[in-house]
Amino acid sequence: MSARGGSVAGLGKTRVEALTDGIFGAVMTVLGLSLTIPYITGPAQQQLPKSEDILTAVLTYALSFVTLGVFWVGHHVGFQIVKRTDRTFIWLNNVFLLFVGLLPLTTALLGHHPFEQVTIVAYGLNLLAIQIAMYLTFWYATFHHHLVEAGLNDRFIWMARRRMIIGPGFSTAAVLLAFLDPVLSLGAYVLYPIVFIVPGRIDRLWRRQEVR
Repeated sequence: MSARGGSVAGLGKTRVEALTDGIFGAVMTVLGLSLTIPYITGPAQQQLPKSEDILTAVLTYALSFVTLGVFWVGHHVGFQIVKRTDRTFIWLNNVFLLFVGLLPLTTALLGHHPFEQVTIVAYGLNLLAIQIAMYLTFWYATFHHHLVEAGLNDRFIWMARRRMIIGPGFSTAAVLLAFLDPVLSLGAYVLYPIVFIVPGRIDRLWRRQEVR
């Protein structure tokens, strides 16, 4: 990695960020296209869908889009402290992107069958895989300050890891709730992005870190 970017020894992170942004952009676009393509490519005389079906599709799209936004923001914040990469980190990030790329499929299944146990569980397992891969990527980068600055606040790392582990907790709870009450399970999916959109204590610590 070049000294011009203020970096240290190791592989660069620019191409990893570019690939990640490209995948997120493509997945968010596909989420929207999945709502419109069936009507564009379908027969001209097809029967109009019911209003509740349209509403369900739009709400499911919005849920996944906002959830993807939470993942992208988390990834973006994490890369502010990552100063270099290595092959293991890149492949962990690739696994994270692999499961991000599956989200349009599980979103479409959930949108068509919102109260079916199997689709709710599939959606939750998809989110769980994304969250675990994202946590492992961050954990690997910060373990013994492997890919971050040696002087990075240890409390910030601990708080970031603790906040990230909340995500798998939500998804696990949602999957288990699917076997009891699909509505409660869907509520857990809706609550997850709200929790992470609201600034927490780590955001205040991050601002203090930047000031220093």
